[in-house]
Amino acid sequence: MDLNELGVDVVVASARLTRMASRDVSALPHAAMRLLGRLDELGPTRISDLAKADRCSQPTMSTLVQRQEEQGWVRRAPDPADSRASLISLTKTGLTELQRARREAGAAVAARLRHLPATDLETLEDAVAVMHKILTLEVVEDAPQ
Repeated sequence: MDLNELGVDVVVASARLTRMASRDVSALPHAAMRLLGRLDELGPTRISDLAKADRCSQPTMSTLVQRQEEQGWVRRAPDPADSRASLISLTKTGLTELQRARREAGAAVAARLRHLPATDLETLEDAVAVMHKILTLEVVEDAPQ
């Protein structure tokens, strides 16, 4: 088994599935959903770290954060480690919007899941558990396979 090839397949399939599901989310623009999801994952974060995580420029992230702040979905607070910086975090309203968008995306996937046999659904349930394990693994070094 080629783990590199399997890794590529997992990344491509999960990215395509995410894009397919997010097309059906009417409540939240894709960029806003990414930002809110990142904040849900990371907790309070500096704009520079959000930009790095999203692989965009700091000015682009600043604009996105400002838009979400105007919506009341995120808030700025002073960074206790650096008085010149701010930490961006989700508001309750932002979390509610993110959860609603995730439910819409989940419903889009569920509409397709209904057409799968029970054995495929069980396999998928196991695969999701494995994906959660992958996300929690800490890799010390990239050993050749």
